[in-house]
Parts: sequence; structure tokens; C-alpha cells
Amino acid sequence: MIPAFLYLHLTPKTKLFQAFEVLQHIIEMVEQTKIVRDAIHGNIPVDHIFNQLLETPEIQRLYNIKQLGLAHLVFPGAHHTRLEHSLGTYYLAYQATQALHLKKDESTALCIAALLHDIGHGPFSHTLESILWQKFGVNHIDLTSQLIAGTYDIFNADEKELISTETVQEVLTNEGINIQHVINIIENKERDHPYLGQFLTSSVDVDQLDYLIRDAHYTGVAYGMIDIPRLFQTLCIHDNQLAIQRKGVSVVENILMARGLMYTSVYFHKTVRIAELMLSKAFELLPDPDPFLLFRMTDAEIMETLRTMGRYQHEIVTRLKYRKLFKQAYMLSLFEADESMIQMIQKLEDFEIRRKQEESLEDFLGIPSGQIIIDVPRPELLRAEPRINQTDISVIEKNTKRSLDVFTPIARALRERIAPDWCLMIITDERYRSMVSEKAPGFLFS
Repeated sequence: MIPAFLYLHLTPKTKLFQAFEVLQHIIEMVEQTKIVRDAIHGNIPVDHIFNQLLETPEIQRLYNIKQLGLAHLVFPGAHHTRLEHSLGTYYLAYQATQALHLKKDESTALCIAALLHDIGHGPFSHTLESILWQKFGVNHIDLTSQLIAGTYDIFNADEKELISTETVQEVLTNEGINIQHVINIIENKERDHPYLGQFLTSSVDVDQLDYLIRDAHYTGVAYGMIDIPRLFQTLCIHDNQLAIQRKGVSVVENILMARGLMYTSVYFHKTVRIAELMLSKAFELLPDPDPFLLFRMTDAEIMETLRTMGRYQHEIVTRLKYRKLFKQAYMLSLFEADESMIQMIQKLEDFEIRRKQEESLEDFLGIPSGQIIIDVPRPELLRAEPRINQTDISVIEKNTKRSLDVFTPIARALRERIAPDWCLMIITDERYRSMVSEKAPGFLFS
């Protein structure tokens, strides 16, 4: 652009030429902008690098990954995908950066991180992630970072020659984006500007905002109503950290309440959990699985693959297809457990110990392998959602930073609230339910 004092001395012809150039630039920007119609946020504008990223195989694969895994077996409307959620997170990140007037380079990096933050998810989202953690000590965030860096490939061997689309790493490199900066934001390890990571991982992050609203909408529960415009009006950056102004405390209370209720009512609904445990068990009992190969698949691909990998896997896939699920044979809440029970439950948090106990109980009762599953959900919950107990957003009042606990008892109460409702559950086939219900507690806790 020409400075204003020089513009005054240009000839009318030159002024007209300059005006035409500006108009042409605006037209090009408009032509490059696509509008994605979203069921939650309405029209989402996507332009330039974000259009390119949407076309990458890592993002396109998310069309075929359900956001809530197997929750549709309980909530029939829950067929929404990780791609929808990723777009929603991107859009909320953009709105937040505009509300806080972040610099353009910060806004771009954060929006890229928001769009890409879930590309490492395997089939059925969090359902099978515990297997990856048990075998290799990595989760979907680690795989996301590897995909962005280009050290992990989403393609199966027979797919590369068929697809010529640029990868995420190639798009970012070609556009001059600092890849490590984007990864640091996703991993919440951005040291120079930590608030950027907090936009994606905190008590009020945009990732959480979108999934709470979106999941409530598609499951039909009434817990996801959050006043996002009000939240963005009261967000601020204080001492290089994301914070909330005093007048935004009620919105934060709403978010924390919605999160707690969604985990109890949807994410760790007992029947949803049973279906997920069955699929995980089919994966566990594969003789020599390659988790990285299976994690590249989509929901449909992994179900079809499992069907051909053994009699037990075929049985589980068929049961899930027709919703013939295992049943709860025994459940124990933390309030019912005495000290010795708690000690045993803590031992069962170890995958190998838990699996040996399942096998021993099956041998003791004469039940076929894979028909008893012991669930100790707390460690998996904390790995899947480390924010579940976070109420750490700072509140700014008269330029003074204070804890949220000073202004509301809800934050403290939610930290003490236990989710899910059980600390131990045993599930089995309906045929063995009464026997397991009668014998299992004595076997485990005697």
C-alpha cells in the first residue's frame, strides 16, 4: 500500500490503478474463501492455508472417525465426526483471537493448531487409545505431533501411490509455518507465549468448548449450553497467561458444570463404556497386533479388519453390529470400597495385573477366554481427559489475579466430585452374569 502523503500527489490515473489493485486483491481473497456450513456454529469461513490443510489426507481421514466412538449405541444421534469437531475448534480459536486482538502470526499459528489438534486420533477416537498407551506409552497427542512433523505417516502401504495430495507437513513447510511452534501449542509447551497453548488446553479452552456444545447437541442431553460470546468478552491475558475477568465467573461455572455432567451422563455412560471395553478386548486378544497400523484406519476399516482376525474378534464385531452387549455383573463405587478393596483396585490399574486377574477368574469359573472384562476406569479417564479436575483459570479483579475458588465454591466441589460412578466394574456375557456376580467379589477381594 502507498503511504497517504504520497497518495495525495498521484495522478488520477495512478490512483485509479491503485484502487483497482486493492479491489482485485479483495476479490482474490473472497474467491479463496470457502464457507463450511456447520450444525453448531453456522457458516465457518475457511481461506488460504486452512483450505489447503482441509484437503490433506490427515484431515480428510477424520470424516470417517466418530467423535464419540461407540456412543451412538446409546445415543442414536451421536454420529458426528472428528472433522466436524476440528472445524468447530478452529472457528472458536479464530473468534477468540479476534476478541483478544492477538497478532496475526499468533492467530494463524493458534488456528492451525486448533484445526490439526486431533489428527492423531485412531478409530473410534478415545476407545482404543488405552491399547496404544499400554504398549508404547504414547497417545493421540503424540501421534498428532508426529504427523505434523512428518515423522509418522497416515497412509497404509497400498494407499500412497493412489493419493498425491500434500501432507500437513508439506503444506506447513511450503507456507513457511514454524512447525515446532504449532506442535508446542498443541502440547501446551509454548514457553514464550504460554497463553497460546492454554487456548487449547485449560479450563476454558476452545477444544473443550466445542466438544461440550457439539456432543450435547448430537446426544440430545441438555448440559452443553454455554454462552461463548460472553466468555470471549471476558477472556483476557494477564502476566502472559490466559485468565478471565471477574464478570466472566458465571460462564466458567457453566463450563465446569457442563463438563462434569457430560462425563457422567455421556462419556462414561455405563453402556457406552461396556461397548468400548468389548472393542478394546478384541484388540487386546490379537496374537501380534500392530497398533500403529491399526490406528491409521478409519472406524469402518478397523471393524472389517477385526472381523477377519480371529473367532473372538468376529464375535465381538458381530455383537457390536447388532448391539448384543456384555452386561454388568458387578459394580463397586468408591464410597462402598474399604481400604483393602481400594488397595486391590490400585493394583488392578496395572494392565498386566488386570488381564491376569481376568484370565484367573475365567479359569476359576470355567468361562471361555475374553468373556470377563474388569474395568478400572479412573487412570484411563485421566489420560483421555487430563482437564477433568482442572479448575485453574485465574480471575482478574481490579488488575489483581486471584484463584477461581475465591469467587465460587463450584470449582472446588467439582474437583471433589467423582466420575465415573464406579471405581471397578466387571462385565460378561449374559450367560455367565449371575455366576460372575456371585463369585467375582469374593475371588478378587478375599
